Amino acid sequence: MPTVPTPPPILEHHVRLPAGHELSVRQRAGDRRPFLLVHGLSSNARLWDGVSAALAAAGHRVVAVDQRGHGRSGSADGDMSYDAVAADLAALCGVLELEQPVLVGQSWGGNVVLEAAARHTDAFSGVAAVDGGFIALGEAHPTPEEAWAALRPPALADRAPGEVRQLIARSVEGWPSGALDAQMANLHQHADGRVEPRLSLDAHEAIVRAMWATDPFARMAEVNVPTLLLPVNGGEGEWAARKAAGVDEALRRLPEGRAIWLDGAHDVHLQRPDVVADHLLALGHRVEQ
Repeated sequence: MPTVPTPPPILEHHVRLPAGHELSVRQRAGDRRPFLLVHGLSSNARLWDGVSAALAAAGHRVVAVDQRGHGRSGSADGDMSYDAVAADLAALCGVLELEQPVLVGQSWGGNVVLEAAARHTDAFSGVAAVDGGFIALGEAHPTPEEAWAALRPPALADRAPGEVRQLIARSVEGWPSGALDAQMANLHQHADGRVEPRLSLDAHEAIVRAMWATDPFARMAEVNVPTLLLPVNGGEGEWAARKAAGVDEALRRLPEGRAIWLDGAHDVHLQRPDVVADHLLALGHRVEQ
């Protein structure tokens, strides 16, 4: 039986960007082409730990970033536009000397990485969007207010920390070890015991409004590198049909787009990290051809 390589340890630190704000990153060393991993809305970089372990075990340098306003990163100037978050990724590559990494995003992070690749066409060698990047909120909701009403996060102030932890524990039951702590890292616990999302409610709303106002397909033709979509099978109903139509539209727009449907939860990168990592490694091989 072959020995599975032990991945390098995670180094967590803050990186100051030229604009003056800082982003928190979780890095693993490697000599092969780097991967830059981007989380979803109101999430954090720790959800990528299992994927980063598999990529680093294969020799790749891996950087998972807490986007502005998320996790341990600063809030910058409150600008949560696609221009701002895409510029953060390009600037981060410069500071960390990431030479044309494969850029990977999940959920809203999928939208972010596709926008970043369209805006910064020479910065990245490949792009992957995990269950994201292809849903047009403007089609699903007639107004930004309706989009916000549908996607506004639940209030946690009246819930005890233990109750919140139990709720999250049930949602990740049977998932890899570390999944619960990764999800709990989305929250901040105050000295008086209250818990709340690390992403402020104002920033969360600003992101939803930016998603509603942005056509995710408009700039896909400018993504001139190998691109992989990893949507998750969503059962039946209007949302599943909308997702399938979105994937089809993305494949029509992306010059080098491919899609592989996965079984699992929306946070499939946390639930099935080895499966996601295998597809990303295959994308890495495709980039090198």
